[in-house]
Amino acid sequence: MLLDDFTIICILITVITTLPLAWKWKLGMGRSALVVVVLTLLSSEIVALLGNLIYTAAIVRVGLVWLLTLTAAFGIVALLFYRDPERSTVDRDDLIVSPADGKVIYIRESRDGILPVSTKAGRSFTLEELTKTPLQSREAVIVGIDMSFLDVHVNRAPIKGRVTIQRHFPGGFGSLRLPEMAFKNERMTTVIERGNLQVAVVQIASRLVRQIVSYVSVGREVKLGQRIGVIRLGSQVDLVVPARQDLRIMIKTGERVRAGQTVVALLERHLE
Repeated sequence: MLLDDFTIICILITVITTLPLAWKWKLGMGRSALVVVVLTLLSSEIVALLGNLIYTAAIVRVGLVWLLTLTAAFGIVALLFYRDPERSTVDRDDLIVSPADGKVIYIRESRDGILPVSTKAGRSFTLEELTKTPLQSREAVIVGIDMSFLDVHVNRAPIKGRVTIQRHFPGGFGSLRLPEMAFKNERMTTVIERGNLQVAVVQIASRLVRQIVSYVSVGREVKLGQRIGVIRLGSQVDLVVPARQDLRIMIKTGERVRAGQTVVALLERHLE
């Protein structure tokens, strides 16, 4: 199909407008460009039909195509961002599942009583809220999960157990792209315990966030894979688990994980 000059101009304007946002929100440049082009073609057809009924200047028609395309694009992004699908999780005591959807960006250890840390762009930030917990006094593994704007932002319990600690840090609203701002952002740390196993979920907000919502509180019993909270426009969740001889990490850096379903670690014997 040959495109006329009007349609080509509309495509160029919408692509130039949207691709910087697609890069900023980590939506995928190629995928975003394809969606925008398709939406622009559809918008052009709609505006052309309207033009047969009501005369409008070319610049007005370009503006209408641009507005319709952006409205549709933002509607799709909002629909994907706010979705909260039902997920089934096997009720087993020997599994630790991912608390978030996203990409594993690091797997690191803490040793010799040193507090677990999260790392961003080569800089480490101490998780002081885990002071005097078994995750400090023993060796621990920290798994960082980066969420894109299109990932499900509802977080789920990595194990079945009881919430023993929950600490909220209001912080500021700096960009996670700047290492020095990573832990000045709002964050919520929730520790869940079952038997002799204790894990921590650290929800880290992005600079656009105004709230991290928790669905649980201290003393609450949670099921494996149960919804425990959501980050409004959040961008990272860290999972801290003990480094034990009977616990085997099942994922690698660079893998994509799904909240409540992807097995992050496997206990080679059931909890006592």
